[in-house]
Amino acid sequence: MIYNGAVMANITIYKVEQYNSKYNKVFAGVYNDFRQNAVNDYNFELEPLEYNSFIKSIEDGLLNCLILFEDDIPTGFLVYTTIISEALELNIIYCIGNENTNGRRRLLLEKFIEVNKHLMNKKIVNYPMLGKQNSFVSDIKEYGFKIVNTSVMAFNLTDITSINKTKEIYIPNLPHDYSITNWKTTYLKDAAEVIHQAFKDSSDALFDSRFLTYKGSMDILEKITENIYGQFLPGITKVLVYKKHPVGFCFANLTNEKIANVPIVAILKKHRHYGFGKILLKQLIDSLLTAAITGGWALKELNASCDSDNIEAVNMYTSNGFVEQYSYPQAYHPVVNN
Repeated sequence: MIYNGAVMANITIYKVEQYNSKYNKVFAGVYNDFRQNAVNDYNFELEPLEYNSFIKSIEDGLLNCLILFEDDIPTGFLVYTTIISEALELNIIYCIGNENTNGRRRLLLEKFIEVNKHLMNKKIVNYPMLGKQNSFVSDIKEYGFKIVNTSVMAFNLTDITSINKTKEIYIPNLPHDYSITNWKTTYLKDAAEVIHQAFKDSSDALFDSRFLTYKGSMDILEKITENIYGQFLPGITKVLVYKKHPVGFCFANLTNEKIANVPIVAILKKHRHYGFGKILLKQLIDSLLTAAITGGWALKELNASCDSDNIEAVNMYTSNGFVEQYSYPQAYHPVVNN
């Protein structure tokens, strides 16, 4: 503000810079502040990497980091990765404190767009806006992002009442020529095709374009079965077989020693509407509970994510004893066509 020709108010100078080693010490405090809040305020299932491991991931080219400075003091950052062939993965936008949060997020996002403009001509940007980031939804839409609401469904593996109710769920006999078995590596190619056909027209393909092709679906599948997304559980994963051909899959993995996850349930369209998804999921839960007891696993939760508007998927989970734990906006930016 100017009063009688004199500047009376302080002006904050903002800048956004790509991380480099000269910022190592000054940036540690901001990152560790985020790390302390990641689980409670941002719904991270696992505590983020320790600072030195995080920095090593940047130096190895696995992650990219933009840092927001206010008067040369770091107060926020944006993390993303470019190594996924089909997409730019925007992992987190974090700012310390509650003052002008969205204004500062905008600065980080604008720098991200500037730096990655050439890639946005070729790749979708996806950004799960977990926890407090959902307050940025209205702003991010102004940059061309669209939103799919995602529900995180959870089954409490420590609740005896829920377990007993699940055991009592009536499952009819499978129709003639159908059977259910466990995962075999020989199913790999068939599974990739089933995943592609099941998801290519779904909302999931809007923010993960790998579903649009067989090759991309195989990439997703390989990351599941090769323990990239958690410890794969082939003995728990269920396969729907029709006349000796696999037509549906319900995968399982371990996120950590306390949390199991269903990363994908996929059934070919012509085999849907018979309740097979519910049956596969029910058998997966039964197998998981047995394995947890016999193996001494300290599991507390089995979770899964689905489009909040996909009533069929939501019903599949709720009919098996899952409840919505929370929901979040999944933001995505379509490929920029110039």
